[in-house]
Amino acid sequence: MPPILPYAAVVPDTRSILPRDVFTYTVPDDLDALAIPGARVEVPFGARTVTGYVVERTTGSDFEAPRALMRVLDEAPLLDENQVRIALWIAARYVAPLGEVIKAMLPSGVRSAKPGGRKRGPRTTSRGVAAIDEAAHTEAPPLTGAQQAAAAPLLQAVDAHTHIRLLLHGVTGSGKTEVYLAAISRALEHGRGVIVLVPEISLTPQTVARFAGRFPGRVALVHSGLTDAERAAQWRRIREGEADVVVGSRSAVFAPLRAPGVIVVDEEDAGAYKQDRVPRYNAVDVALELGRLHGIPVVLGSATPRVETFFHAKTGAMEYAELPERIAGRALPPIEVVDLREELQAGNRSPLSQTLERALRETHANPEAQSILFLNRRGSATVVVCRTCGAVLTCPNCSVSMVYHQGRARCDCHYCGAVAAVPMTCPECHSPSIRGLGMGTEKLEHEVRQLFPKLRLLRMDRDTVSHRDAYYDIYEKFRNHEADCLIGTQMVAKGWDLAGVRLVGIVNADTALHFPDYRSGEITFSLLTQVAGRAGRGDEPARVVLQTYSPGHYAIRHALGHDYLNFARDEIRIRRALHFPPYARLVQCTFAHTDDGKAEQETRLAVQKVSGILASGDGLDVLGPAPAFLHRLRGEYRWQFTVRGEAIERTFPHLPRGRGWSIDVDPAP
Repeated sequence: MPPILPYAAVVPDTRSILPRDVFTYTVPDDLDALAIPGARVEVPFGARTVTGYVVERTTGSDFEAPRALMRVLDEAPLLDENQVRIALWIAARYVAPLGEVIKAMLPSGVRSAKPGGRKRGPRTTSRGVAAIDEAAHTEAPPLTGAQQAAAAPLLQAVDAHTHIRLLLHGVTGSGKTEVYLAAISRALEHGRGVIVLVPEISLTPQTVARFAGRFPGRVALVHSGLTDAERAAQWRRIREGEADVVVGSRSAVFAPLRAPGVIVVDEEDAGAYKQDRVPRYNAVDVALELGRLHGIPVVLGSATPRVETFFHAKTGAMEYAELPERIAGRALPPIEVVDLREELQAGNRSPLSQTLERALRETHANPEAQSILFLNRRGSATVVVCRTCGAVLTCPNCSVSMVYHQGRARCDCHYCGAVAAVPMTCPECHSPSIRGLGMGTEKLEHEVRQLFPKLRLLRMDRDTVSHRDAYYDIYEKFRNHEADCLIGTQMVAKGWDLAGVRLVGIVNADTALHFPDYRSGEITFSLLTQVAGRAGRGDEPARVVLQTYSPGHYAIRHALGHDYLNFARDEIRIRRALHFPPYARLVQCTFAHTDDGKAEQETRLAVQKVSGILASGDGLDVLGPAPAFLHRLRGEYRWQFTVRGEAIERTFPHLPRGRGWSIDVDPAP
């Protein structure tokens, strides 16, 4: 007979800051069959009655007189067995409260649903969801020889229902999506579902349309841009088997598929897969663990994979498949570098070099040709500075400069949202010589209009996509040739497969290059390679003009030749010398307080404690303490330290907890 498990470990759905988040309750006999892991229950909690989730049935309790469960709220648990396991795994790996993990896994409309209730939210409110219903059915083209070879191990794993981890490394335009679609079709043939992760669903309209067209009526869309009602409706469609192809951003990894057969992670290098608030999980790693739990294959695809992923694939921890050429033998566009230092010496103060300005004129002599100008900064000026005393207009809440937006006639903080009027005189010395310096997409648009008054322009950045369907509107206009030139930030770097783009101009390649992060070279190379890959998707020749002040930097040099392999070799050598990932893992601990001195003191005390514990020499070291890169954020001063090593889990029990502290395992830049 199975052992009697009279107790349930429950995570209350509360906002309380407590030293623990799992509590033990007795299970009444009439609830025994329903109070299984994953079930939503009602429990007494202090003087209140709250909702909670069973995460385990146990034989004993650490309380002398545990209270009893009051009732089970649903006939079937909201989380299945493997979802409970993945919740426990996330909480352990990322030092996250288990209750916050469960909140991230379940839409609020599902967590708050009344017992026995069944809310039906609208299905086609947003353009993204509507695109699924409106997509025309398409047939699968035959795979090329290279695609067949890349898909072979994936299809074998789907057929055998075995877990493999495959890196699909393909240059831009090489047909990675067709490999994904082949694996998805095979999984569906076996009666199993599929999860497809994309970095930001709103930025990949073509990808969504391709999945919806290939599998009409079977696709569910999951992302943060949906309303609560839409998210709950999609969740229920998936859970009830109405949709078995789940396409979405990082939260889609928690989709309640009954029997997944393969997991696809497109653009696996994207920073959007890392959650920037509690629980600070990385959806790529969660997908890999989910695949292991279900015993199914997981494919990670990218033209510029994370250095850690590439390293693991080349050292045997993952399988590796390559698509080194574009479909139909199309060549990658040649990249011409322009040294902006020489432009300055020649007296050119325009954001466009003579080479790029000439390329624009030549490209748009053909009315069918389109161009993209890429600049990964928005606004009109990146800093407002007094030319008399040098004072900079800074945010009153954050240690960053305010960004001037000419269209709104004001200065904004891009971190906390603070707004300030444009000063007529310097607040420090009262000089009238206060001006905006630097270049953002808004100012670039103004400059291009002055140079090319007949050019039809569109701009895409966070300022022009303020409502959730704006991206689709801009994309459709550009796809339908209602504009000649698109000016944009990293939003235009991925997901655009348009044959008419004959020119890509990278206005300043250095925006991330000297950022104080060990991944700055990787981020720069990836961004430049991806945005350059928007050119030359059609049959006509295309070109890329890359402007930089650092033409000798290894990330720039390798980007010019679309040379990921040599970039990765150089980057891995640097990481090895500095003992950074993939040769170590990191956990970053940050303390925030309204008093700078108290923040520093608390952090130094924590460093002393952790350093003392690590003194035994187990391959771990502590970096810091130091002010965070954004020292002041939303009115609080932030100090931090980082633990580095191969087995950082050993430090987790000793890391500081409580109000003011945040812990980020495997932090993103």
